[in-house]
Amino acid sequence: MSEREVRSPSDRSPSDRSPSDVDRRQHLATLHSAWATPLNVVAAVVGEVTKAPIVDSRRIVEGEQNEVYDVTLDQAPSVIVRISHTGSEAHDREAWVLGQCAVRGIRAPRVHAVRRVEVCSEFRSVMVTEKLPGVRLADLDPDDVDVRRVLEEVGAWLKQLHTIPVRGLGNLDGSGVGTFETLDEWLANVTTQARLFEDAGRSVGLEPTTIRGWLREILDSLRGASPRMTMSHNDLLAVHVLVHDGRLSGIIDFGVAAAEPAANDFAKWSFREGARFPVEWIQAGYGDPGLFEPPNDRSYRALWLLHGLWYLRHYYVTGFPAGVRAGRDRLLSRPGR
Repeated sequence: MSEREVRSPSDRSPSDRSPSDVDRRQHLATLHSAWATPLNVVAAVVGEVTKAPIVDSRRIVEGEQNEVYDVTLDQAPSVIVRISHTGSEAHDREAWVLGQCAVRGIRAPRVHAVRRVEVCSEFRSVMVTEKLPGVRLADLDPDDVDVRRVLEEVGAWLKQLHTIPVRGLGNLDGSGVGTFETLDEWLANVTTQARLFEDAGRSVGLEPTTIRGWLREILDSLRGASPRMTMSHNDLLAVHVLVHDGRLSGIIDFGVAAAEPAANDFAKWSFREGARFPVEWIQAGYGDPGLFEPPNDRSYRALWLLHGLWYLRHYYVTGFPAGVRAGRDRLLSRPGR
């Protein structure tokens, strides 16, 4: 395994940066400004669940799925409150996964409760979980932590996560069953997005023929060698990795957990984080090099490209041009191993 220097975004050239380096603060602020649950509603749910008085409640403007609060309690551990304005599906999914993690001793938050509340004629899902100790890996100075050790621990953590049995493919429901029954159905869903992939690419100067070529490579590779499907975090990023006393304390945010090819989490990390946090170190901790070597390397590249296309599409439809440009630049580079 080759040694790689870990550098902060400011030390890297623009062409050597990851999509996760893009400043999304204004994009997130705009998104979160539309979410405003009255604090008395938050307090009522927390009080019902914990029976402890609230000392402080701090809004966290991060992520693109939930309104989030860090709640400090009197003489009781702090909790995280996450509120979905788009129904309970993601919380049902996350609660199932976190329950599976709990029984296996996998480091992830424990769920205190999931509640449905009505606010101004709108039903919202409220999830209350424990607050894990630690700081996000994305917020740490690489000089202040042994990044390689942490990433190898992330790899070992993924090895545990991938043992959770799931059925089907795609995003899970509240009982661990994916949206699609077969690989063909899963790939057919990808092809339905071809026009949006092309529109997103065209908005940043990518020719439709380039997008079609990538899409053809994805389909041919995954149909040619059907990959092993496993439980997938499906949003494994440095902002979801918590580090405490120099060690991995846990992984958070399972709202898009899915049944996906085993290499999916690695491909997404490589695409989003690879320029700063080497995916090779996560692979080393996982301990299955064959997952990334011939003939599986074609599937790995296909998953890397597929995540890039979904990334382009997401920020195109949500109106964040800087994100689309970052996705384009990463797609035009070479994927990590």
